[in-house]
Amino acid sequence: MTEIDQSTTAGVEERLDVIVHLLTAIVTKDMSRKDAVLTLTAAGLAVKDVAGALGLTGNQVSVVLYDSNHAAAKRAKAPKATKIKAPPNDG
Repeated sequence: MTEIDQSTTAGVEERLDVIVHLLTAIVTKDMSRKDAVLTLTAAGLAVKDVAGALGLTGNQVSVVLYDSNHAAAKRAKAPKATKIKAPPNDG
């Protein structure tokens, strides 16, 4: 097995970064910021990678994730509406 030098590895990583940026641009082009962040994090990208791909800061991505998780937790705690049965029609 041949040894790969660091400059070759760095070149491959740079090309892969370009591919990731292009793919994220395609996937998220018609999405809101929130939807783009949620989609990319669901796909397994780290916060810093999502931030870099979308031109955001890591803090901005974290805020979107926090707000989304907080809203989901609120929805889960909200009481569910119960169906009210109509009285039988005896008439």
